[in-house]
Amino acid sequence: MANRNIYVASELGKIFTHTLKNMAASKIKVTSSNVKEALMDNDEFLNLIKHALAGGEKSELLRYVTPLKGFVPDESLKGVEDAVFDMDKDFSDTLATLLTTLSEHIISMERKQHKMSNFIEDVFTKFVNLQAELSSSFSNSIDFVEKDLELDRQLLGDAEDMHNVLKSEESIDYLRSKMLESFSNFVNTFGTKTDSKQGQLDTISQEYTTVNTELQDYKKQVSKLQSDINKYKTESITDHLTGLYNRKYMDIKLEEEMERYKRMNTPFCIMLVDIDDFKNINDSYGHLIGDQVLKHLANLIKENIRKTDFAFRYGGEEFLVILSNVDERNATHVGEQIRKKLEGTNFNIKDKSFNCTASFGISLISKGDTVEAVINKADDRLYKAKSSGKNKIVAS
Repeated sequence: MANRNIYVASELGKIFTHTLKNMAASKIKVTSSNVKEALMDNDEFLNLIKHALAGGEKSELLRYVTPLKGFVPDESLKGVEDAVFDMDKDFSDTLATLLTTLSEHIISMERKQHKMSNFIEDVFTKFVNLQAELSSSFSNSIDFVEKDLELDRQLLGDAEDMHNVLKSEESIDYLRSKMLESFSNFVNTFGTKTDSKQGQLDTISQEYTTVNTELQDYKKQVSKLQSDINKYKTESITDHLTGLYNRKYMDIKLEEEMERYKRMNTPFCIMLVDIDDFKNINDSYGHLIGDQVLKHLANLIKENIRKTDFAFRYGGEEFLVILSNVDERNATHVGEQIRKKLEGTNFNIKDKSFNCTASFGISLISKGDTVEAVINKADDRLYKAKSSGKNKIVAS
């Protein structure tokens, strides 16, 4: 079953990518209904679904809903789950509901990506314009300096003329007229220089104000871009309901942990946590209360693990925790803290109250293990905990 799921997931990704490319080439607008219609007309997709479900029982669709937890909003997936248990809906209706959910999610991601691309392009355009303004201002400054130097040369020439007049042996009248002429030239040149400096200062001040405004605007744009990127990154790796990391990020961290183990021989444990009789909680008190239970357990897990550990929503009411650099005894101690606190929590709903428990399966990485092998060991031990009375931890 695991190999089949991997194959289906891989082929499904290829089909989605190919479908979107064909729609773009045909200039078909990417909308939820158009994506769904394209998939329903795709023989490869329909054959893959038949292969995945091996018989077409609509309850089998739940196998493909669980891995979507954390990627697709819970309220959307709940619609698929409701369709599975609705006696009036057949397999085709239920499959259509699932396709609609997936299509809408794809469209949502496309819109986010498009918005981010436009934003980056806008900031880049502003940056190019700012560079042009700075270059222009620098060029104007060079022109001013050259003109100012030319005026200085004129002033020196006028001063030299006056000096030469004073040294000459001509008559007093001649000296007076030449001095007045030289001095007049000197005053005029000096006045031009002063006016030029004032004009340049005014220009520089105006240009500086403009450039400074552009710089401040650019800083704001970059800051907003960084904020949006961080927000988008956080949303893309976070489960919407519990605030824990999602399965997509879980795959990344498990591979990183495995590489660290191979490189540095640093051990780690996988702890699977599953709420006991969670369906009864949903049936008895409703999905909103069930969601509160999930959030509470997620908070207990976050509060009782270290910053070097990572917690994920594995699917539905099941959680996976990576405990770094610990053995099974230490991992069991962490699990026991969480188990006791959950067992001791009293959930109050108006005039009713209830308690719930969880079962735990723990496995330690061993030489030669793959990521799948470690998870499977933890899953087997979780099953033992469930089948031997629940509300317990099995680590061997």
